[in-house]
Amino acid sequence: MNTNATGFDQDEYLHLALDAVRRGDHGTALAYLKEGAARCPQDARIAYMLGAEYAQIGLYDRAEAEMRRAFEIDSSLHTACFQLGLLQMTQARMDQAVETWRGLDALADGHALRYFRDGLVALAADRFDDARQRLQAGMAANDFSPELNKDMENLLARLPDAAATENAESEAPATPVWFRDYQQPGRHN
Repeated sequence: MNTNATGFDQDEYLHLALDAVRRGDHGTALAYLKEGAARCPQDARIAYMLGAEYAQIGLYDRAEAEMRRAFEIDSSLHTACFQLGLLQMTQARMDQAVETWRGLDALADGHALRYFRDGLVALAADRFDDARQRLQAGMAANDFSPELNKDMENLLARLPDAAATENAESEAPATPVWFRDYQQPGRHN
């Protein structure tokens, strides 16, 4: 990447970073995003995408800081709020995730991100039928991210059915199923 001669604007940084992500070139994507964040520190989209890239490569503290910064810059960037809570949840910090997800209350009832949040909260409490219903409702309401629906579809496939849940109640694990099976966050789009 050579941007020394001329700086890019916010949209160019984002476009170039997205192109690098599509090619699986996380190093180049990070370089564009870090430079974009330095030159455009108030661009929430760049901060969010930088956080997503950090999460993708396993730098979760940095991912959390950038996603939080994105949502602080622009509280209408609800995807950043959702992904930040998801990152916290997958690190077994459910109380923080629930607190973060309160930012989604600004969305209308019936919004996909609210359904997904409520489904994940139910999942963390091992309320599998409730989780299933809410995640499916979120998928039906989701008109903005096919990738997120695919992630939720994969999650639904891993949920135990009602019979398995009843049989396991006498042997309830100390850690909810979500935290045993999903220690690492998935893709962040």
